[in-house]
Amino acid sequence: MGGVACDRGRLRPALTPTLVVDRDTRLLVFAPHPDDEVLAAGGLIQQVREAGGIVHVVYVTSGDAYIASVKIEEHVANPTTRDYRDYGQQRESEARTAMRTLGVGAWSLTFLGFPNAGLNRLMSTYWSERQSAYRSPYTRRQRPAQSERFIPDTEYRGEDLTQELAEIIGDFRPTLILVPRSEEQNGDHCATWFFVADALGDVTRVQPRFRTDLVSYIVHYNAWPLENDDPVLKPPDDLDAGVSGWMTVRLTDQQVAAKREAVHKYRSQMNAMGWFLDGFVRRTEVFSRPAPTHVALPIAHSVCDQFEDPPRRTKKP
Repeated sequence: MGGVACDRGRLRPALTPTLVVDRDTRLLVFAPHPDDEVLAAGGLIQQVREAGGIVHVVYVTSGDAYIASVKIEEHVANPTTRDYRDYGQQRESEARTAMRTLGVGAWSLTFLGFPNAGLNRLMSTYWSERQSAYRSPYTRRQRPAQSERFIPDTEYRGEDLTQELAEIIGDFRPTLILVPRSEEQNGDHCATWFFVADALGDVTRVQPRFRTDLVSYIVHYNAWPLENDDPVLKPPDDLDAGVSGWMTVRLTDQQVAAKREAVHKYRSQMNAMGWFLDGFVRRTEVFSRPAPTHVALPIAHSVCDQFEDPPRRTKKP
């Protein structure tokens, strides 16, 4: 399924400088780890639900490789394979609880179980069956758990991930897709962008009439969003706003309160870096539409390799 050029300019309806949701909205959120969906779009998710639209969230990894947090949650100095696997299950459970707070049931969540801190490797070295599947140094798995395989024979290869994402997009037929930006300073976030763009190319090849609004969000970028404590979330000053300009979604007091409650359901993350998560609970959320880009996987060298693995913050900037 890989190696398909994706000119995303063909995927969007006419561009507008705002996000408008209604009862026809079918929102598909791609979260590299459990908690990214709430941090980036906990308010927007509520607005889609309140408008009568449909929300589906896809967790590409289970966030099981966050070493500092695993040590805290599992009460160990040297985590074992079982500790990492148990921690991943804990984060999935926290995701279900958090999303239930926002009115999204477990049937609207898909956990793919791909390797946390390893997605960037699947873009190049571990792309096809010509190479043995990637093995997580944390969970020691080479494939998702059986309950998390969207396609039965899936292994930790980039080609398999693109195929699973394309199947999900083609089946759900979203009118609005949220995905991390390619500039995210986190290997899994950066790679998720490329895999979703590659999958969209496959979908449009099979379904030429398919159209969607592709919108990006940002979670990891320098010291943002903790550069100020303004109650309104402002985009990073030095990050391009895309073809739409930055789009601000304003939240009501009730939506802010619900987002805060959902964020705090991620107990493992609050214990490790609650100051960072709380930095996203503000009166607004910000998004942008990317310019049309030519994306084709695999690539010789992943541009996401430059980011530290496992890419989670443990100290204030």
